[in-house]
Amino acid sequence: MRKIVAKGEPGSGFVWVTGGDDYAAGYGNFYNQTYTWMIEDTVKDAFNMVGIKFHAKNYAMGGTPSGPEISLCMETTFGNDIDILSWDYANSDGDNYDLYRLWGNRAGIHPTIPTLFRLGKDPTCSSIDDDFQRFGLSAIQFDVDYIRSLVPDTSWETVDDLPPEVRYYKCAGQVEGGSVLCKENKWDTEGTTCDLSEYQTKEENRGWKDHKLIGRVIGVFLVDTLLSALADLEETLLEVSTIRNISVSQDKDRYAFQSSSLKEMHEGANLGKNTKFLGGHAKYSPFWRSSSFCHSALLPNHARFTGAVTLSMRSYRHDHGYFVGYDEGYAVDALPETKPKDGQFLLAYLPETRQNCSDVYRADYKDFFLVRKQDGWVKVALPNHLEMKQFRIMGDKRGAHVIALCAEGVSVVAIKLKKIEVKVDGADVVDVRTLNDELSQCRLLVGEHDSFLWIAKPGGTGQFELEIKLNEPEELRITTILII
Repeated sequence: MRKIVAKGEPGSGFVWVTGGDDYAAGYGNFYNQTYTWMIEDTVKDAFNMVGIKFHAKNYAMGGTPSGPEISLCMETTFGNDIDILSWDYANSDGDNYDLYRLWGNRAGIHPTIPTLFRLGKDPTCSSIDDDFQRFGLSAIQFDVDYIRSLVPDTSWETVDDLPPEVRYYKCAGQVEGGSVLCKENKWDTEGTTCDLSEYQTKEENRGWKDHKLIGRVIGVFLVDTLLSALADLEETLLEVSTIRNISVSQDKDRYAFQSSSLKEMHEGANLGKNTKFLGGHAKYSPFWRSSSFCHSALLPNHARFTGAVTLSMRSYRHDHGYFVGYDEGYAVDALPETKPKDGQFLLAYLPETRQNCSDVYRADYKDFFLVRKQDGWVKVALPNHLEMKQFRIMGDKRGAHVIALCAEGVSVVAIKLKKIEVKVDGADVVDVRTLNDELSQCRLLVGEHDSFLWIAKPGGTGQFELEIKLNEPEELRITTILII
């Protein structure tokens, strides 16, 4: 109710954002067959009738866990206006529950404090949700397997009675399996020139019927919530004082969450037991609760869509939910031969990852900032002026900050042997520490005296100048530069 009243002004928007891995990204389907698009398709007319424009944004990235790279970059990745933030990372996160704790804590300090919407039924995650809700952060669990269990089997007795959306969805008790007919009817991409075989041969990827089922059910839930809110409002004299009381209630929840300690919120959870998580500093509260800034090449990415990352024109949103018109950077087979005049990093992408057909079937790409050995020292000052403006970064001229690079190849050995040289405001980086585990590409930059904290220049703009030079590898691909 509170969010609907807050969004109740004519022309306002209600934003659902999907965070997730391969399933949420909809691999094997067209982009407008994903459950995120189905949610918007289901609810947009109902919300429009009360003057609220509903947007469902699919920011899922295949093969990507929820953190630390994504969760520490929520605002720049997902945007600074989110009403519901879904979590669909069960496959990629596994039993690393610290990642879910980090996700919720970062959501709790987001400017709009979104409601968490978690797909899946995991008792440990449910317990963590209880922790969040005790301190004012709303959390909803959606049991997708239970919804699937309600769909009847397709058999010779039922086949003519079932609508196309669930016909051959479940055979012999198996969703999208159990018989050849269910497997053959899993996808609805016939006639496309897109080669989707890479995705459609993987059994773990879900077909269009599963996405439509989940999207429609979530959509109906949201419409029902809207109707319940409207019924409550009808019984309430909606005056200035009512809206003020709702706003005060939101502020109380915000204060309760942000003033709580990690210890009391996650009582019994030893946040330091994973010695590699957050560089071995899991109890360092700024990771969990301090504002962060990310300069990221990954897609989808709100800051790239708005042009903040590339200092370029804004993109626009297609009717089917994906963005077009953003600065793509350089294909790696068409890079400039010489170093850019401004000495900046090159934004680049792998052309083979881009689709080669007219039907849009994915929008997530692991683009990167490219550093080349041939260019010598290259640099970037962060955040840039557009990033400061769009994300209300005031340019902290004091205090200590954590800086991390997410890039394959930035290792302790590479730094200590000076295969890769890195400087922050002219000071040498002498070591690095992983942010999650050995598979994680994100590394904390460590300066002299074994400190991972960096002090902004006195009297400066609050920007940090990062310089990199390669002495041995021919190139370095950086997906994200993170500052907390």
